[in-house]
Amino acid sequence: MLWNRDSDIPRHGVVANTTWDLPFGRGRRFLSLVRGPTDHVIGGWRLYWIAYMQTGQFFSPSFSDSDPSNTNTVGGLPDRIRDGNLPPSQRTIDRWFDASAFAIPPKGRFGNSGANILEGPGLHLHNLSIGKSFRIWERFTLTFTAAAQNALNHANFRKPGANTSAPASVGVVSSTCQISPGRQIMLRGRLEF
Repeated sequence: MLWNRDSDIPRHGVVANTTWDLPFGRGRRFLSLVRGPTDHVIGGWRLYWIAYMQTGQFFSPSFSDSDPSNTNTVGGLPDRIRDGNLPPSQRTIDRWFDASAFAIPPKGRFGNSGANILEGPGLHLHNLSIGKSFRIWERFTLTFTAAAQNALNHANFRKPGANTSAPASVGVVSSTCQISPGRQIMLRGRLEF
């Protein structure tokens, strides 16, 4: 019986979402005695935090430019000599896995490596927003929000190159995830009436 890990599902993943009413302004823990315009500016703010954390997605080693199985299929899964996954403390963007753990199979057969045996970089993303609604007139409310996506400006990477026939790029992480570009700060306003 054969089984493989799914390349789209990481081993572990957590999504955390929380809202916190900041303790400033009239009736709150800090500056509770302020009134009028000062309370209108500093009171009633709410902080929003969403975090995405997951281990890396799985991927397969490969080779190209050879047909050892003599089946008119160029490339495929290589032979696996040893594990290939480096301990987390040894992984760098220039050497994410041990490429020497894989070899092109000898003539007459397919490679013995399983699919999706290597684990790529994980995801660590924090989005923060702070917002408040201001009553302008009886029927008009302005909601102001300042949002920071990837607030910690943490680099999240794509899977490394896995073609063992390309020594210059095998095991090298060369790009970041689209879901997590560098920090972006946005200011938003919404008028409700």
